[in-house]
Amino acid sequence: MDLKILGLVDAVAYQPTNPTYAIRISSKEKVVLKAALQQSDLYTIVEYFFDDNDPTFWGKVSDDSITIDEIIAGNILSDFEEKGLDKETLLVHCSRGKNRSPAVGIALNEIYNLGHDTEELKKQFPEANWYVYGMLLKVAKKSP
Repeated sequence: MDLKILGLVDAVAYQPTNPTYAIRISSKEKVVLKAALQQSDLYTIVEYFFDDNDPTFWGKVSDDSITIDEIIAGNILSDFEEKGLDKETLLVHCSRGKNRSPAVGIALNEIYNLGHDTEELKKQFPEANWYVYGMLLKVAKKSP
């Protein structure tokens, strides 16, 4: 499966050429998702809302912040299993394409053996949010 990890600008400009599962990640303000992806019958688009924070690094985050948790991670995994595994491309984007989207893309690659070298992806995206990545792996390990 082709893996595209992008920021908002590149994701909005991207035109799929094959069946593509697009994961859009935005913060609670939903700012990112106001910009539409290209219209295409090749897209299956899902949206998730959580902030780019890591409570293990920063400690307690603000009360109005949304941190990825087991429920959100479980939804990402179950939705991908249900609607994404049969696609040719996985596109994951957040606002900058540096923290949340790499974490999700790398985790899905590792969990579902999408065909990319996980260690190379980690080198390519050193700023990935490792809390998000870890939460997805933790929930995947709990699944039957």
